[in-house]
Amino acid sequence: MAHIRNLTNRAYISNSLKESLGRFEMYRYSFIYAPTGYGKSKVCKTFFKNYSGYTVLWIDADSSRDIFWENLCNAIKILNPSFAESFKKIGFPDSPEDVNAIINILSIMNSDKSSALLIIDNFDNILDDNICKIFASSYSSTAIGFKYIFILRKITSQNIINLISKDEALGIGKNELSFSLEDIEDYFRLNEVILDKETAKTIYETTSGWPYVVHLCAEAHKNGMVEFVNDKCNTFIENNIWLELNHDEREFLSDMGVFSSFTLNQCIKQTLLKEKECLDMLNGIAFVDYNEHTRKYSFNPMFKRFIEQMLKEKPAKELRNITLRAARTNLEAGNYFEAMKLFSQSKEYSEIYQCTCDFVHIYPFVIKQNKDVFSDIANHYWNVEKNGQYTFSIIICFSMLLFNEKHMVETLLSDIGNDINNDSILNESQKILYLAELQYIKAYTGYNDFNKMREAFNIIPTLSKSPVNIIANGFPFNFECPSVMMLYHRQAGALDEEINALEKCAPDYYRITNGHGKGFEAVMKADALYNRGDFDSAEILCQKTIYMADSRNQYGIYIAACYILANISLYRGLNDQYKENMNKIEQAARKDDNKTGSLVKLADICNACMLSNIEHQDEIAAWLKDQKKIEDTVSFYSLSFVNVLFGKYLILNGEYHHFLGISGQLLGLNNLFSYVLPQIYTYIYLAVANYQTGETEKAHKFLLEAIKLAEPDNIYMPFVHNYSLISDLIAETVVSRDFSSFIKHIVKISKNYEKGIKSIKKAGHVLADYGLTVREADVAKLAAQRLSNKEIAAQLFIAESTVKSNMKVIFNKLQINSRAELKNFFE
Repeated sequence: MAHIRNLTNRAYISNSLKESLGRFEMYRYSFIYAPTGYGKSKVCKTFFKNYSGYTVLWIDADSSRDIFWENLCNAIKILNPSFAESFKKIGFPDSPEDVNAIINILSIMNSDKSSALLIIDNFDNILDDNICKIFASSYSSTAIGFKYIFILRKITSQNIINLISKDEALGIGKNELSFSLEDIEDYFRLNEVILDKETAKTIYETTSGWPYVVHLCAEAHKNGMVEFVNDKCNTFIENNIWLELNHDEREFLSDMGVFSSFTLNQCIKQTLLKEKECLDMLNGIAFVDYNEHTRKYSFNPMFKRFIEQMLKEKPAKELRNITLRAARTNLEAGNYFEAMKLFSQSKEYSEIYQCTCDFVHIYPFVIKQNKDVFSDIANHYWNVEKNGQYTFSIIICFSMLLFNEKHMVETLLSDIGNDINNDSILNESQKILYLAELQYIKAYTGYNDFNKMREAFNIIPTLSKSPVNIIANGFPFNFECPSVMMLYHRQAGALDEEINALEKCAPDYYRITNGHGKGFEAVMKADALYNRGDFDSAEILCQKTIYMADSRNQYGIYIAACYILANISLYRGLNDQYKENMNKIEQAARKDDNKTGSLVKLADICNACMLSNIEHQDEIAAWLKDQKKIEDTVSFYSLSFVNVLFGKYLILNGEYHHFLGISGQLLGLNNLFSYVLPQIYTYIYLAVANYQTGETEKAHKFLLEAIKLAEPDNIYMPFVHNYSLISDLIAETVVSRDFSSFIKHIVKISKNYEKGIKSIKKAGHVLADYGLTVREADVAKLAAQRLSNKEIAAQLFIAESTVKSNMKVIFNKLQINSRAELKNFFE
């Protein structure tokens, strides 16, 4: 939180840091400790310069002990010559007698009522056991008079640590001195550089708020030399940190530098040191961070990048040994993807192929940015002995399917099956179980034709009486997509047949997977009903889905049902129900316990869809506004849906040319899986983008294409969601009589939908501007529609007396006297 301004040579200090520093008056001793580059000295010089009510003395201990002591005596002499003379006679304390003599003098000094502040910079240069003993005997935090501030790079003395932990001394460390995300934005502004939030977040994530490195980034942005930040940072680290470390510390960092994060136990196994030795190292190196929640250690990202550079300079054999040892410790700790990366780097594959792991721990990493790791390991299937272990082989095969590497999957399926059948270590029962798992993957090669998939699934019971579990329990049935209909509606005019296929398949699928995706057929039908404008029937099915999914902890399906209910609430303008369903989505995502992270992504996507529907696109999560991040982090099967969301974001922001530029890519991906719903949305956005850029003929053509895809199944909602963007275009577009009824339904639903959206927005404004609770806002909205208290109570499922009391509060807060006046707030 300390902002070092290069131009003024002063530190900008945030309010929270000012507050922390100001607490020094409550303590005898204050310790400002942080590694190089955190601006400790500059912050203190800025904050304590001419500090009101104190005589401030500054001593730099960056010298010999004798010189330091002489400077200390000279400083004290300004306040009290007799004390200074006494200190000078004793000299720097080297014996117990010296320590006792100084303690006696300090006790007299500390009772002196003159307010003085002694700041000692680089204090760790002269800190030893004798100095620590002196502090431990004279720390009274309530005493007036002399106060001391010590600036140092790190604290290793247990005596001082105890003083701080017991709140008998003030401690301000790197957490307080680091830049927060907001500090980074402020600091760049002070240096005449305006950052967007995404760039600020990236800088924060890559620096962990290390002030000097943030300063380098600001200078680089200001001068247009961003590409040199890493080089300058590496030079700074080498000269000011790396060269200050001893040989053992460097070797320790080299051993641990291959880890993204690690536990103490992993550290012990990786370095072959004893527990105390590891703790001493971890506590002594200031750029190692400890997360109390996960109980894991990690490095500052820029510092880790430097260590990785240092690792490259090691002999190849030594580097391979370090990497391989780290791979094994990660494998043993259950960090399977970290182990995969390191085994891949060390070109050693046999151990990972012989491990038994759960796909739930692998699935979150099956994303584009990790494809090279998976592909490398998959390509080495044929080079290792399995010794009767095929769990990981099956996982890697399904992972390649998720990357859409169909040829690789076909080859692996065939060869893994042959190897299982020919493996003499396996008994017949084990072979059957493995072959059933392979058949499960074969079924998914028919995605998203559920008739073909069903035929393949039905082979599994003929192979094994036991449910498949290696893959089925490791990923959400709907991946990171809120809409099952998006995943399985593949042919215009065939939606009802597709729903029937899922309904017929569901019982068999649940039987062979022990309930995986429970409720998917119901949510698919609810999705279709919603898109057809049958909101009441959709709501009933969603409630059924929630019961089915919740009973089997199928949170992905549960979220999909809540997502539809939230959309229905938007249509009806029921803010309370809308908020409730969005809260349920967030709560379900948290139940994931960080096993996959896919539910968090799903919740982000649901929230972003809602925000785009009410045109609050600025509040969408940053990663969903970045096409590259979307491609790198979203499941390949769900990418089309998320691309639709990104397209809406571009359209709402008026970035029509940007959308037109990527539209070919979006259409191609939609065609790859014959996704009808994303194709409809994409054509609608193409119509809007062309209309807004003057290509009216093309706009009409694309809108007609969207209508042709949607009309056979009466899919209205893609048009309704975007009616405010296409209303003029629909009125202009010449359509055949066959489509006239379809258009009328769109217009009819859209009018009610826009009223609902307006009510939701208004409720939000009323909440913000007048302090109404969510419940009060919903009551007020219904009352404004002239509903009676009894009718409001029935619609919101609350007591009529509750409505009556809410109405009194609403009238009071809005300072009105009648329901007629209330109507003005929602128009």
